[in-house]
Formats: sequence, C-alpha cells, structure tokens
Amino acid sequence: MATAEKKRILIADPEIFNLATLIGTLKDNYHVVVAKNGAEVFKQLKKNRIDMVVLDTKFPDTDGFDLCRKIKSDKQTSAIPVIFITADKSISAEEKGFLAEAVDYITKPFNAPTVTVRIKNQLKLSEAIAELKRLNTLALDANPNTGLPGNNSILKEIQRVVGEKAAVCVVYADLDHFKIYNDTYGFSRGDDVIIFTANVIRVALQIAGCDDCFLGHIGGDDFVFVVPVDTCQKVADEIIRRIDLGIGEFYSAEDIDRGYVVATNREGKEQKHPLISLSMGAVNLAQRKNPTAFEVIDICTEMKKAAKEQPGSSFLLCKRQ
Repeated sequence: MATAEKKRILIADPEIFNLATLIGTLKDNYHVVVAKNGAEVFKQLKKNRIDMVVLDTKFPDTDGFDLCRKIKSDKQTSAIPVIFITADKSISAEEKGFLAEAVDYITKPFNAPTVTVRIKNQLKLSEAIAELKRLNTLALDANPNTGLPGNNSILKEIQRVVGEKAAVCVVYADLDHFKIYNDTYGFSRGDDVIIFTANVIRVALQIAGCDDCFLGHIGGDDFVFVVPVDTCQKVADEIIRRIDLGIGEFYSAEDIDRGYVVATNREGKEQKHPLISLSMGAVNLAQRKNPTAFEVIDICTEMKKAAKEQPGSSFLLCKRQ
C-alpha cells in the first residue's frame, strides 16, 4: 500500500542553531526546507510545494511580520498556514503576528512535543478548510437536478487527465429522442428520466469498481464521465443494458406496447418517434498524442453524433491515433 506523501514545511530563521533545533524536531514527520532570510523564503515558495511556513519575526533583510503579510497577500501562497516561532514574548508582537494572518504564535525556548502537536493540528485544519472550499466550489457548479459536477468541473477534469496523460477514456453520453419525450410527457417526467440516467451511469461505474471515477452533468440530458481504458467497454455495455431495461418505466403501457410515441410535428401531422435510448461517444487518451482538452471534447462530440446515427442505444470509441 502506498504511503501518504509527507507534508513539506518551510522553516525560516536567521539563526543556524534555531534552524537545526526545528529541523531536529520536525524531520521525522515532515520534509523540511529552510531559509535564512526573506529572499530565500520566496525562492523556496516558488521552487517547492510548501504546506506550512514557520517564521521568526526578525531577519537581516526584512521584518517577519511584513514577510507573513506578503505571503498571505499573494494568491499563489495565501492559503499556506504560517506559524511564528520567535524569542519575542511581548503581547504586542503576538498581536502583530495574528494581525498578519498567522495561525499560531509560539515563543522560544519551545517544548518540542508541543510544537509538533500544534503544527500537526494546524496542518489538519488547513486540509479541512481546503476540502470545504473544494466542496463549496463543486456545490456552486453542481447541476441542480442531479447534484453532479457541472461544466466548470467537467472542463477541469478533462484538463487534469490530459495533463497527466492518464490511461483513461473520456465518454460523452446523450439521450436520444428526449425532446419528444419532454413535449409528450412534460418536463417534470423528463427530469425523472434525467435522474434515472445519472443513476444508471453511477451504478455502472460502481459495478466496474470505478466508484471514484468522475461523472459530470453538462446540463439537459448530456453527461460526461471518465473511466480507465480497460473498463470502458464494460461500463458502456452495463449502461446500455440498464437504460434499455429501465426506460420503459417512464412510458405509458400503450407506448410501450407499440414501441414508439405518436406526436404532432410543426406541420400538424402525426409522426412516430422511437423510445428514448442513449448514445455515447468516447476517446481513448492513451491513443492520442498530446491532445488539448478542447480537442478531446470535439472528438467525443463527433463520436457521440456518429453513435446517434445508429438505431437504439450505442457506444462508439474513436480509434484514430
């Protein structure tokens, strides 16, 4: 089992003895990087992914409180928690530390076990805040009908898997003949079909052992999901099976018996329309050479359009290199 990557802590102190003491306290549990002045602090912040900054209040080239304020005012570093560990025990200095948006203020000489616990707690709190922000972003972006991530999250996910060169398929799913269903049965029943479709895709992913795979709702009757290459066909087959098995529950017995819906077109003539099916178009990122997210979207749209030309529910995977 892979172990969690250690958090990276930047210790900034002008005194070598103090640096050595803090390194000795933290090195067993964290990756520690050091800086002896303000300029080195920002070099380390640009060079490394830093999870916490531990600062003294006095440096030869800057004031520690000003340094903290600069860290917190920069969008790239503002979320990093800052702790002061300093010999300045004055109440005014402690107040300045918290006004500079530090999360804690510890005075020297310090008790090593206490410092370790306080750092650990602040890192856990920082993680919790970051997760709440992530969930809030998802909630703001979520589709109100299904609660699934919306367009912004879908684009970010595609950009992520493209950037990581992940061995996955991006699949675009779209209901066929859904407008006719809405016109015939009403938007409320149509919403039920959309929720049913979302649940079908979710269950198919779970059955394939892909509980953590991304599933997003573009809007209307369009969905996007990302699945490992080796399980893509299995997931698609299960989705089609469940859609075709369950869609009849949303039609009248008369429409089910005859296998189509009769609706009046714009010219006032009655026409026969097939029952709802699902078309899916996909692209295998492992077969593409450095595609952009928008190229992936275009290919999925093209394959989905081709799938719609086939009768009934279908799945088409782009095989072009």
